[in-house]
Amino acid sequence: MLTREEIAARLDEAENAIRDGQVGSNPHEFIETLWAQVQGQTPPDLRIEVHDRLLELTGLLGIRSGSLAQERLGSPRWDMFLAALEDLPDATQDDSAFWRAVEDVKAPLLEGCTEECSAEIEAAVQAELNKRGLATLGDFEP
Repeated sequence: MLTREEIAARLDEAENAIRDGQVGSNPHEFIETLWAQVQGQTPPDLRIEVHDRLLELTGLLGIRSGSLAQERLGSPRWDMFLAALEDLPDATQDDSAFWRAVEDVKAPLLEGCTEECSAEIEAAVQAELNKRGLATLGDFEP
């Protein structure tokens, strides 16, 4: 595992290379190599931060793999949301506590999103709640 300082140094070095135009003729290869080197060696508590920084660098290169919502739904933020669903209060015992908990666990997914991005994420949250039998379409309260 890399330390926070090692990760920051590597990402700063990559950002400088991008800004100085020293990436070479294949920016896709550059960013894929960077992702492999850094993301694979990132401690769990830094994954969201590093993922977000890698996305910023990808954006600096003009490479986007999808919308912000799609990137969030394939990120450590989504993984954390899924894990948090396991610890939600029982909706049959306290409906309002359940929905407050859902709002809390999905908040990091929505951070900095536009209305369109939020709608896409809300739909994914609803689908996941439905799939797990935690809420039906009629129950969902975005």
